Amino acid sequence: MSHMLLRLVSICIIVLLMPGTSFPMDTSPLEPPDTSSPRGTLESFMEATSDLSAALQDDAMDREEIWQHWNRGIRCFNLSEVPPTIVEDVALESVLLLREILDRLELPAMETVPDKASVRENSLTKWRLPHTEIIIGKVATGAKAGSFLFTPDTVERLHEYYVAIRNQPYTHGETQGLYEDYIYASGWMIPDGLIGHLPDWMREDHLGQTVWQWFGFVLVTLFMTIFLWGTLKVSRAWRARKMEKGGQLCSLFFPLFGMGGCVISEYLFRAQVNITGKVLTITRFVLEAMFFLFAAWGIIVLGNIVIHRIITSRHIKEEALDADVIKLVGRLVSISLVFVLFFNAGKYFGLPITAVFASAGIVGMAIALAARETLSNFFGGVSIFLDRPFKAGDYIVLDTGERGEVKAVGMRSTRLQTRDDVLITVPNSIITNVKIVNQSAPYLHFRVRVPVGIAYEADFDRAERILMEIAGDQNSVKKNPAPKVRLRTLGDWSVNLELLVWAVRPHDRGRIVHDLSKEIHRRFKEEGIKIPYPQHEVYLQSNNDE
Repeated sequence: MSHMLLRLVSICIIVLLMPGTSFPMDTSPLEPPDTSSPRGTLESFMEATSDLSAALQDDAMDREEIWQHWNRGIRCFNLSEVPPTIVEDVALESVLLLREILDRLELPAMETVPDKASVRENSLTKWRLPHTEIIIGKVATGAKAGSFLFTPDTVERLHEYYVAIRNQPYTHGETQGLYEDYIYASGWMIPDGLIGHLPDWMREDHLGQTVWQWFGFVLVTLFMTIFLWGTLKVSRAWRARKMEKGGQLCSLFFPLFGMGGCVISEYLFRAQVNITGKVLTITRFVLEAMFFLFAAWGIIVLGNIVIHRIITSRHIKEEALDADVIKLVGRLVSISLVFVLFFNAGKYFGLPITAVFASAGIVGMAIALAARETLSNFFGGVSIFLDRPFKAGDYIVLDTGERGEVKAVGMRSTRLQTRDDVLITVPNSIITNVKIVNQSAPYLHFRVRVPVGIAYEADFDRAERILMEIAGDQNSVKKNPAPKVRLRTLGDWSVNLELLVWAVRPHDRGRIVHDLSKEIHRRFKEEGIKIPYPQHEVYLQSNNDE
């Protein structure tokens, strides 16, 4: 028995670690099982499991041949309703469970079980093993349509049947104890002699697992918890230490190590502690769900790192719409990858993806109706990105009179900072439907006009020369284009001139007007050029009739 146990454990580990294993296997060098009738299926299963038991006790038997016998037994089951996550474990256990059950029953003579002729004659679609609820049914659809296999309901209830009959004596002796040897065995990391020297109470069965397996389950769970907690602490410490040097990649450590922890824990549960049955099903579901969550976390973190690297480059302004568009595109890509990941995870877990998508479509329509303003602002941001009427750093004037520097252009709103240091937020849906004057386009420099009035008695040429000198002495005034002086009107009490200069930036308009006006007043006063103020002369004429 010990030799059979060791070979059973080794072949189980090989099967568990085989990449890309799928059931059933349609390619086999051996003759495929006869599933054309209930008799053929029952005979094929009994023959395959008898060969499997004999192979496990034969030290000279090749492992591949052992697996082929096992696979022939698996192909007698309809596993179409078993989620892909656990189909391997269910298939392996179902072969041993059903054989253990059948070995404790008085099986009917094979001549009484319907064969192909009886199936055709009576149009049989299923057959029940006498005095049991074990049913061999005809597959209606799929790749195995027309085959008679043990039904999905039978597969689901095999453990229930085994618990009910396991205390009954064997009627056949070929595979005695094969299932218990399988579920109570340990992996290569746990010495077989250690399990044999444990006290009897440690090898008692509770909920389908021995006590020592429950201890191993708790230890592996505790190991994973400590591992993840330590990884999170180390990841945060490294990130805090290296953030000044651009160590954003440290954020990836926790999700990556979390994925690794899930894989290692699942291996320890399956191949070393050898957890089986519903406990393994639930454990695998939790671990693989955590694996997908960690993978989604890693995708989002990696997307944020890529976005940050792009928008912090010297070619992109973080407050510009370009940065917002890059963030949006990056997040859409990340969300799309997460969506694909969860879509495949749903299929992997056997979830009804079509129903989920139908519900998501209805929810999406409701959200779209409730978020009309938000969507309007979003498409307004897209319009600004495409038309480029302004960008961050430009000075604009709205038709409502607000004037200021564009501090940030987002996908929802645009923010202006006025000269009074007041921040104005304008929704994009509004700003795309009003008249906008961009004082920074098409050139960055901005024309400043300074009106000046001189008396009619003043020398116009002299006043023009002084104004040009004043403009040339100002450092904040551009020399090219050159300043100009224009006579605009002959007013009621003054000759109205206008000094035209170019500011380097629109921001400088107020300061330039202040400096020029101050200097003009001082120089005209020194040069004796009078700046008249509004005045009216009233002449009274006396009408003397005498």
